[in-house]
Amino acid sequence: MKIAVIGTGVMGTGVGLTLLAKGHEVRCHNRSEANAQELVQAGATWCATPGEAAEGATHVIILVWNEAGLRQMLDGPDGLLAHARAGQVFIDMSTQLPTTAREVAQAFAAQGALFVDAPVHGSKAEAHSGGLWIMAGADEAGWAAALPLLQAIGATVHHMGPVGAGCAAKLSGNHLVSSVLAALAESLAMARKSGLDCHQLITLWGESDFRSPIIEGAGRSMIDGDFGVSFHLRTMVKDTELIRNHSEAIGVPVLLSNTVHELNKVAQNLGWGELNATAIFKLFELMAGNAPAQPAH
Repeated sequence: MKIAVIGTGVMGTGVGLTLLAKGHEVRCHNRSEANAQELVQAGATWCATPGEAAEGATHVIILVWNEAGLRQMLDGPDGLLAHARAGQVFIDMSTQLPTTAREVAQAFAAQGALFVDAPVHGSKAEAHSGGLWIMAGADEAGWAAALPLLQAIGATVHHMGPVGAGCAAKLSGNHLVSSVLAALAESLAMARKSGLDCHQLITLWGESDFRSPIIEGAGRSMIDGDFGVSFHLRTMVKDTELIRNHSEAIGVPVLLSNTVHELNKVAQNLGWGELNATAIFKLFELMAGNAPAQPAH
């Protein structure tokens, strides 16, 4: 297949590399050409505009940071909407509001093109290995057209319902993940203040009925002071704001998420936004009066 990747950040680059490794032709565009160099050096073709990247592509994958970035790629004479053609499949894998997905789908439908919202769980490692967990919102035609490509980049692919359902599933999942990270950070700060060996504690938790890869992986990175980025804390702030906006629109109280959102904002304002989302632990350590955790050697 000839595939366009629009947005070559951490996730877009990983997806593009996976597609190249599987023998597909990849064209790419990013707001900053410098950020596309890893993908270009691996064999992708750089295109100066989103519309140019989409020309001749059977599928167009969009992986941008927020709605403003999405609109920038869609609109204008060089945007994706102006260059969309009948039968082309546009797959937005970024995290957006369900209402945004439905609006964009209507715009592509007016051009005769198909649209799927297919956000993912997973981060840098999964994007680079083809191991993403994908949740899609699409009508039957969009789902059938997108499925072979989604299977090429995902460990699992789930059709959650009509357009917008993928985004709703992603926000529900990120509500869970962000709340777990905050609870984990608070628990570990309390344990450290109590004088416990937190590595031993995480081993214990891994043997219990609430064991989890998040507790194991994120917990050890927290207590080792290792905040190398697979998912920025600033991105978690953006996503918890989307959760708040979506929940408000459908009338669902999200008390935990609102609290976590404010805590993440505090951590960002303290200068930790460019660190991994696990850096929320630094805020709980500060509030607990603990000395900062030191990286393991």
